[in-house]
Amino acid sequence: MNETIRPTLFKTIQTVKKTDVNEIRICENTADPQRTRYTVLVVSDHEVMHKFIEIYDKATYLQDAPNVRMYTDEGKFFIVYPYVSERFLSEFYMGSSMTLRECEEVCTNLIIACMTSNLPWPLLYLMLRQREIHIAKDLSVYISYRYDLTELDPSIDEGDCANECAKILVELLEPKSDRRANSYLLLIKKTDKQSYDRFTELYKDLQIAAEPIRKRGLLLHIKVWFARNRDTIFRVLLWVSILLAIFVLLTFITNLLFGDVPWLRLFTRNFDKIGLESLLQ
Repeated sequence: MNETIRPTLFKTIQTVKKTDVNEIRICENTADPQRTRYTVLVVSDHEVMHKFIEIYDKATYLQDAPNVRMYTDEGKFFIVYPYVSERFLSEFYMGSSMTLRECEEVCTNLIIACMTSNLPWPLLYLMLRQREIHIAKDLSVYISYRYDLTELDPSIDEGDCANECAKILVELLEPKSDRRANSYLLLIKKTDKQSYDRFTELYKDLQIAAEPIRKRGLLLHIKVWFARNRDTIFRVLLWVSILLAIFVLLTFITNLLFGDVPWLRLFTRNFDKIGLESLLQ
């Protein structure tokens, strides 16, 4: 590992989870002026530590593996991954407000994220099982490395990962089940039989069964925009309501104290007098 990144230089920002096997921490490097963040797994179980090292040693195909660093310190095993911003698929995916094609696009992006992650299969499987999956505003999908190593199994292969991914795709397409979507029907059938040995098989099935690309109407564009931005719209409306409430309260208090509301004069009798001439005479 880089000499500038050591356990003593880490400041824990958040402890995400703590089990008998490992802790999951979000840390920053205090020696870095930019305070770069990392996802740090602190493993206290020696058997799990040896499993993890064995898995990475066997994964010789990982020429472009995630920038993972491993070291021991004071009897604990540290695994350091890059930190990724959290936007969990389970929280930000709105399948009921999206078109079938958009749901299928998210599914495709998840398959691609798995195929390009370069994680060893046992670790990718944990990521899928524990739903460490995130979605960007443009519907692209990415993963984080905050997995609990309690169920780490070195025997997990690509087929196990592909079938677990297929289960997630069925969940993502579930809101469109009433439309008898071909992609949903095909995946649910094959998932029940654990039919996948490769991610490429899963990818091909989804592409074959996916709905053709169609242009969306204006009304659907507006509906989708409101669905995606409803949290922001709610916050804006909340602040507008608060400001209006303050304005009404100040108006009431001013009227009680002075018997008049000065700023309302702007809207009443503005033209009673122009220059030296009174219009009331």
